[in-house]
Amino acid sequence: MMKKIINITLIISLLMVMIIPLEKPKALTLGDYKNKVKELENKRYENDRLTQEKINDINAKRNAILTSNKTIEQNEQKVEAAKTQVAESKEQIKIKTEELKDVINILQYSDINSDEIYLDYIFDSSSISELMERQAVIEQIVSYTQTQLDDLEKLIDYNENLQVKLANDNIALNNSISTYEKQVEELEAYINSLATIGLDYENQIKAQQGLIKIYQDAGCKDDEDLDVCYYSKMGSSSSFSRPLDKGVITQAWNASHGGIDIAGNNPGTNVYSPANGTVVFTLSKYKCGGNLIYVHYNVGGKKYTTEFGHLRSIKVKAGQYIAKGQVIGTVGGDSSTWYYDSCTTGAHLHYAIAYGYFFTERGWGSEFYTYKSYTRATSVQSISGLVSQKGWRFTTRG
Repeated sequence: MMKKIINITLIISLLMVMIIPLEKPKALTLGDYKNKVKELENKRYENDRLTQEKINDINAKRNAILTSNKTIEQNEQKVEAAKTQVAESKEQIKIKTEELKDVINILQYSDINSDEIYLDYIFDSSSISELMERQAVIEQIVSYTQTQLDDLEKLIDYNENLQVKLANDNIALNNSISTYEKQVEELEAYINSLATIGLDYENQIKAQQGLIKIYQDAGCKDDEDLDVCYYSKMGSSSSFSRPLDKGVITQAWNASHGGIDIAGNNPGTNVYSPANGTVVFTLSKYKCGGNLIYVHYNVGGKKYTTEFGHLRSIKVKAGQYIAKGQVIGTVGGDSSTWYYDSCTTGAHLHYAIAYGYFFTERGWGSEFYTYKSYTRATSVQSISGLVSQKGWRFTTRG
């Protein structure tokens, strides 16, 4: 009986699911793009603000490093001056001691340490007044000389202690410099992360603005479904071909490398569109990727975005419809592009296929890099026509 009740409940639940209509995903419109540009501009503003804040922090720490280094240099000079003062004071002690001996010798007595001579000198006086005068002379000489000797000893102690203090100060300053340098490195790394989150905000905004113009030129209204007013007019293909006549895979797709690197071609070799599509964005001389092309495709009824990187030249422009097999650019990545493209060491094509239309429903520029899992279509042989395996070769576009 219990089993029957459970089965009936399950059947009713399934019927309810069938009766309740599934919510249709909201269609993307031109208005969505315009709103996204505003969001990106706000993000860029915040990104720039954070960047400037960190730059100011870096400058403050660099100034602290300069000040500390200058103080260390001044302390080292003070240490040398203190050493000199100690040496001079010790020399003065010797001199004062000799001067005291000379004064006694002038009084015709050669040994000031002899009690007998001292007493003879005192009691050889012809009168009480002379005796007192002679005693006063001896006491003044000894007292004056002793004061000078005490002062010199104090000066030696001061300068020796000063050397120790300055040495300790310099140790602390050097430790501070090491801390500042580490903080500067961390801040610079943070700034780099702000500047290299996929396509930077400036290029994301350019991509969006470019797409807005493309859609406007096609007659799309702010509230109109882009699939209806634009993408339905874009040519489709049944399958992807390969983007080069031949090549060898030098790096396969993985979670950290969202594409396939294809080498084995000379710089300037033609790169072909693998299907009918529309160019959505091009970027010249980007710091990591060089010259780049992004294209939207409808292949087998599914949406894809492709990325072609490290190109020597770009032969298409944003908004242009392109046919399967059309030359869109040429292979680069060789030494002639290294002065602007820091992410390549040899001629090859970086080729990536992502599920969905990037810059639209899947993401807005930065996600093309950040969420590389979307580019896993690159590694699917039935989609790309390529085997995502290092060393695999092909000799036709298929």
